[in-house]
Amino acid sequence: MVFNRLWWTTCPENVGGEHLSKNISEGDIFSKYRIVTVLLIIAVMPAFTGKTMAEDDFAVTVYGGRMTDGDFGYALTGQANFIDDYVVVGALSWTFARFFEDALSFELEGQVGKWFGDQQNWEFNLPVAIRWSKFPWNNYVSTSLAYGIGPSYASKEPKAEIEEHDSTKKFLVYWFGELAVGPPGSNWAGVFRIHHRSGAFGLILDRGVGGSNTLALGLKYRF
Repeated sequence: MVFNRLWWTTCPENVGGEHLSKNISEGDIFSKYRIVTVLLIIAVMPAFTGKTMAEDDFAVTVYGGRMTDGDFGYALTGQANFIDDYVVVGALSWTFARFFEDALSFELEGQVGKWFGDQQNWEFNLPVAIRWSKFPWNNYVSTSLAYGIGPSYASKEPKAEIEEHDSTKKFLVYWFGELAVGPPGSNWAGVFRIHHRSGAFGLILDRGVGGSNTLALGLKYRF
């Protein structure tokens, strides 16, 4: 009798079981977000090692872009098509660690984006980035490459992501790739970025579900 009562209250087909299954599902989701949070904390730990501020530790980047269909591989190789969704992003970044005579650096960047077109949501991203700045032609064209990753939050589920994948979430993982070029010795640079939201290969959503890719151009100013 006791066993039957226990089975009845925990069986997923019954009310108590439904609550149990829901709690387990929510626990899985929160566990995934905790993983992202822990990775972000580990990434910014060097920021608290007592590093003093230096010239050009900060940068403002402003860029605009247009979303593409397909995955980021197609977007980068020109095989994707543009769709009617546009974003304008303002970003403030802080370089918190430098190595190899400034060849390698780490940055924390906060972004605020506004979408226009078929989707009208706001977007907030907090990536940690790694940047390489030493190239043999820097005396002619100052060049750097960067890759950043972190959490992303949309003010509402992006319409274009739903239309492309049938499903998405407000919280996803964000990453960007950046090429920055400018005059040698200048604080100004032009930037090309791929602006990407994703389910992180199943971490938050099933692989291939949700997310978006946007190709963008803009300007960066270091101070």
